[in-house]
Amino acid sequence: MSADVSLGPDKDNGGFNLTGITLKVRGEVTGLDADGFAKAAEAAKAGCLVSKALTGVEITLDAALES
Repeated sequence: MSADVSLGPDKDNGGFNLTGITLKVRGEVTGLDADGFAKAAEAAKAGCLVSKALTGVEITLDAALES
């Protein structure tokens, strides 16, 4: 798993803000097809405490099975 994080200027307070996060997940899972893997990854993202804490930041998910 990797995460690409985008930063932008914080116009109100100076410094920087998180403006976006892309989560890249790749896995090899016996007995799970690509659709099932994508659904499991989406459910994990939706239930993630960090994702919930960063509700003001766009978080995208790029999940795929590797063969």
